[in-house]
Amino acid sequence: MVARERILEVALRLFRTYGVKGVTMFDIARDCGMSKKTVYEHFSDKQSLINEGMEQMINGHSAAFQETQTNAENAIDELVRNMKYITSMARSFNPVMLFEIQKYHPDTWNKIESFQRNCILYGITENLKRGMSEGLYRQNLDLDIIARMRQLQLDAAFDQLQYPADKFEMPVVMEQVTAHFILGIATIKGHKLVNQYLQIKEEE
Repeated sequence: MVARERILEVALRLFRTYGVKGVTMFDIARDCGMSKKTVYEHFSDKQSLINEGMEQMINGHSAAFQETQTNAENAIDELVRNMKYITSMARSFNPVMLFEIQKYHPDTWNKIESFQRNCILYGITENLKRGMSEGLYRQNLDLDIIARMRQLQLDAAFDQLQYPADKFEMPVVMEQVTAHFILGIATIKGHKLVNQYLQIKEEE
């Protein structure tokens, strides 16, 4: 791995774990096992590292969602796979990073918001269309309203005010809100698949 890639990988890991404000260029250099001078040879300042790190993270998420859309057997399978991906990502993700970027790095935050609109919201809408065409989601769904509601659910799961980490586990929150969401939009045919994918035990 070349030095630049190594620096970016380490920086993104530290940002995801501790947030961006408390991580210094010295911290990044130390974890890379190189001098701070070497880090500065590849990145002029921490802001450039934040920008490129967030861009890499966004591109990774986009590729993962696209792969899921292509390989999923149906809309519910796609939605559950995305939930598991987000949950897996969240295990090594400190929500304070997004809070600090929003507060202290507005230009970078604008890029994240653009990703949320152009990728996340679009992907949710396309999943709803797919589920309706497959007979798994109800036909009377208002796509714009339901897609935005789902996006708000995902945003809330990362919100420390709504689900503080000392009281809620991210995987549990994500599974609960996703199960509630799918069961609310699914047809009878869809419910059978939901129970299968989420291993929900039907009431006697």
